Amino acid sequence: MASADASIRRARAFQVDLKNRREHCSVDPARLASIGRAVTHQVRVYRTDGDFGLYTVSEVRPESPDTIVRMGPAGRRRLGPDTEFEGTIDSTGPSPGLPEDKARIEGELIELLDDDDGRQTRLIAIAPHGGAIEPHTDEQAERVASRLAAKSVTCWRCKGWNPDGDPFDRWHITSTDLNEASFPLLAQVMSRRFTHAVAFHGFKSDHPEIIVGGTAPTDLKEEIRAAVAGVVGSGVDVHLAAPEDRVGGDDSCNIVNRLTIGRSNGVQLEQTLEVRTEHWCAIADAVADVYALKLEELE
Repeated sequence: MASADASIRRARAFQVDLKNRREHCSVDPARLASIGRAVTHQVRVYRTDGDFGLYTVSEVRPESPDTIVRMGPAGRRRLGPDTEFEGTIDSTGPSPGLPEDKARIEGELIELLDDDDGRQTRLIAIAPHGGAIEPHTDEQAERVASRLAAKSVTCWRCKGWNPDGDPFDRWHITSTDLNEASFPLLAQVMSRRFTHAVAFHGFKSDHPEIIVGGTAPTDLKEEIRAAVAGVVGSGVDVHLAAPEDRVGGDDSCNIVNRLTIGRSNGVQLEQTLEVRTEHWCAIADAVADVYALKLEELE
């Protein structure tokens, strides 16, 4: 891993993406190359007098001096007051080799992969925002893999914490931005292309809700919707994503879709915190039951 000095400055007037996206930054190309990263990769930005967070480099733009890193106001507020400040950029994504108990204490991000035979291409269960970022989503992915252990299902997840603040603010990277170049264990399976992929996520809503989305055929998503609705009860709104849903998961760049053949068979479950807290295991079991039948069809 490598780091370099950085001066975090306001986005320029024409950098609309930075102003609209709190997870995005722009970096001078030479400065970015000096830490072994490129555009679309993730980098850590550290504030010398405070916090740090993970960002996506959405633009490269020559700067003078080349230490300048630009963000919109929401991007700067992730690390404290909405001001310009001095800091560093770092090539580290997840902390390599750090045990989960230490990551929790240190407020770190870790990446985990269970991939028994290193070859199977039937199903991968993922949770990009586990730990305290979107609680219980990593447990759900792990539960699916455990329930289907006889099928050697692959499971990839990240877990992040922040004892001094909001783990979401520190670690969340939008699923369409996740780059395997910054996540070494994801890179191990990225080129394999699975028949099925399912991702567990959390989102905020004003009522208990689950949205089933992704690029998978409607009939598969409906099977999962019905199975999940059957275990959470009538008090939870379980429905398929509409085309306009911001968390519909139907972008071909979404990591769950990219993992599948033709980017066409990913399923994404978005769940409110109340639902995940009360029903995470039952939801995972319902999803596993649907995929158990799909995996039998592939044998």
